[in-house]
Amino acid sequence: MHNPALLDLLHTFKMAAQFMSFTKAGEALHMTQAAVSHRIKRLEEELGFKLFIRLTRKLKLTKEGEQLLVTLTDSLLRIEEEIEDIRRNDLRGLLYIGISPTFAQLWVMPKLARFQQAYPALSLRLRIKASALDFRYEPVDLGIYYGRSDYRGVVVDTLLSEQLVPVCTPEYAERHQLYDNPERLSQCLLLHCSECLDHADPRAEWQQWQQGVGILSSKSCTEYFFNHYHMTLQATLQHMGIAMGRLHLVADYLASGALVTPIQQHVPAGLDYTLIYPREHGARPRYQAFIRWLHDEIMHHTFPSDVVSPL
Repeated sequence: MHNPALLDLLHTFKMAAQFMSFTKAGEALHMTQAAVSHRIKRLEEELGFKLFIRLTRKLKLTKEGEQLLVTLTDSLLRIEEEIEDIRRNDLRGLLYIGISPTFAQLWVMPKLARFQQAYPALSLRLRIKASALDFRYEPVDLGIYYGRSDYRGVVVDTLLSEQLVPVCTPEYAERHQLYDNPERLSQCLLLHCSECLDHADPRAEWQQWQQGVGILSSKSCTEYFFNHYHMTLQATLQHMGIAMGRLHLVADYLASGALVTPIQQHVPAGLDYTLIYPREHGARPRYQAFIRWLHDEIMHHTFPSDVVSPL
């Protein structure tokens, strides 16, 4: 469809749909009611379907008209955003980031000051949510989530692949004689976390690690279950038990010595920290600034030196 007048006709339709009145649309467009009606008729002929149901003294959108209005409104909003981005070189304004809870708290927040220093004119809004957001219904620009990288209809950029290894405090490891002694796990309080695991068994990470290192599943006397990973870490730091560590989240605790890996073999979690975003966002400078910052931080992110036995 290459009708040069189509944009004018679509603009007239949007105004008529906004006011639900040809008369009021005409006043806003500085034309007569008859001219608006004529334009709508031309647009309907061009498109091949009706846009309005003409009732007594009022208008109603057809199903096709409602669908076109949603698409047109979204398209015009994006055009306005692009124009504003070009005007401002896109390195100011607001970025809305959806992000999984503990990755935000333990990985992003300690590094976020460097982003602010690099891009002082950009504002950020972080929304914490364990499950992935739906870009069709929620006003989020980019998402960072922990899970399987099988999102559809969006760009998927795998940032980090997680590894699993048991962690506890040095005191707990000594008290329970855990160093290189996995059979002692049956005497420990196992700490479980279901954050970002959707509907998986909350014991899934422990079971996966035990299977990966070839240890028979040992039933401990007691178990604690949490749905937030930071709660699991707090229980671990209070010498309550031994947790399944997600290496990228516990790296700083291991580096400081607050936590140790008494049984050092680690196994792939099979889950990733993934950046997802609509394809149309990828080329815009302010989105690229955040993506570039993430990858720069990852380049300087290292595993703790005391984890030496990957499987």
